[in-house]
Amino acid sequence: MTKSVPFRLVALVGLRGSGKTTLGRALAARLGWAFADGDDLLAAHTGRDAAKFLTEAGEPAFRAAERAVLVPFVAGAAQTVLATGGGAVLSDEVRGGLVATDVLTIWLVADLQVLAGRLVAAPGTRPPLTDQAPDRELSLLAERRRPLYREVADAVVDTGQLPLERCVERILEWLRSGPPADAIR
Repeated sequence: MTKSVPFRLVALVGLRGSGKTTLGRALAARLGWAFADGDDLLAAHTGRDAAKFLTEAGEPAFRAAERAVLVPFVAGAAQTVLATGGGAVLSDEVRGGLVATDVLTIWLVADLQVLAGRLVAAPGTRPPLTDQAPDRELSLLAERRRPLYREVADAVVDTGQLPLERCVERILEWLRSGPPADAIR
């Protein structure tokens, strides 16, 4: 997918533990742009921590609130790096915003064992969506979401293979010149 430059928004998508928040903050700092985290936007909208809201309201209500927050945010944000929630791509409306020509959408990936290790190292950041072990749950989510991430992504960054600074540099280059045609796997 080739898009025009300049971009007004960089959106990071990917599974839990892929580094959306960490990379997003670092990228925003380098750009001198604002940083927004989908969970924080949802918390401001619902008045409850995103994890608590998910546990108390359930996934359908969580996804509806996430969509209600992200659709207008993506449409109106400028000079912002956005770390979406891992499941934000489940919404047709959110995906529609992420493919806008002035939005650079980066799919963050890592080996499922790396992601599971990151989740185990940071327990309680998000309640599980299934009763499966973290590695099995991630595998199930990856299978379901992979085509949706691919649909919106302009490029892919492997955060399990590249150090944070190299990931930032790669995205900065794409912001200057647009991602190469082979940037999607």
